[in-house]
Amino acid sequence: MPKTISEIAAATGYSRTTITLVLKGQAKTYRISDQAQKTIEQYVADHGGYTINQTARNLKMKRSYTVGFVVPDLANTFFANLIAYLEVMCRAEDLVLITTSSGEDPDLELKAINSMLGRGVDGLIIAPCSQKSFTAGLKRAKKTPLVAIDRYYPDVSAPFISSNHSESARMITKRIAEHGCSRIALLCGHPENPSIEYRIAGFRETAREAGLSDEDAVVLSVSDDSIEAGKELGAMLLADNQELPPAILCSSLLVLEGVLDQLKSQLGQVPSDLVIGTFDYDGLLEFLPNLVFAIKQNEEGLAQSIFAQLKSQMDKLEMDIEPQIIDTRLVRLSSRSQHADAG
Repeated sequence: MPKTISEIAAATGYSRTTITLVLKGQAKTYRISDQAQKTIEQYVADHGGYTINQTARNLKMKRSYTVGFVVPDLANTFFANLIAYLEVMCRAEDLVLITTSSGEDPDLELKAINSMLGRGVDGLIIAPCSQKSFTAGLKRAKKTPLVAIDRYYPDVSAPFISSNHSESARMITKRIAEHGCSRIALLCGHPENPSIEYRIAGFRETAREAGLSDEDAVVLSVSDDSIEAGKELGAMLLADNQELPPAILCSSLLVLEGVLDQLKSQLGQVPSDLVIGTFDYDGLLEFLPNLVFAIKQNEEGLAQSIFAQLKSQMDKLEMDIEPQIIDTRLVRLSSRSQHADAG
């Protein structure tokens, strides 16, 4: 079993400093005897290596070597992918990424922020679920490097990085309308969420430009972003025996999954001629028989910008509070023809 520096010192009789220098390969530089080097290295080899006492190290360095990430929902594919990229980047800098979910609950979000700060994280990444909880969290994190992502609150002064939600909505709505769809239903959860607000605005503006009336470009919303929320939206879509529109656009993959489940439950199957649009991409979309348009966010590019901004603050370099907006891609998928990027 690997031993700590203190345990090696107690067993071999050499000082912690001598042991540290030997283990760092600096024995000759500091004229440590061959016998001392041999004894220490043999002891370490016999016990499977050595381990660093992180608590002692953190106290000495006044750092925790951790980064906190508060997300709204760990089940959301976008955030899951973002976490994966950020973990790799943190690991390369000898940092550990700690993640927790607010569940889109402002009180839980503030508790999560306080918990991260209580653990002394070196940096904090937040996808805020409300301006009030985010503002309160910022006040408590005054001395902690911080980056806000995805949800933009103009009245809050903090470094912010996000995809271009408005332009994404414009791109996908335009392509669906160009496909000849005379009616489109935007189905979304959390309509008060800033990113969803931008998507709704982009949808409505582009639908009007395409000549669709508000009745032909309808927005249905519920207060939750989940599979169950999607089922509720699917039921609303078919309420009172309404005719299914030629196209639907879902605000998330979770909502899309619920909508498709509800359509299959009520109609027996998802109509193969239904044009489907969704924000965020998953490879399983390629197995749908329908024509699908999907907005693919640049999770790796977002993660790189987020980590660069956070690391700059952690290294006490210049902090950029100008919003950074990352472009997305529109992808066209269809099992009947080879899929291709649409923009």
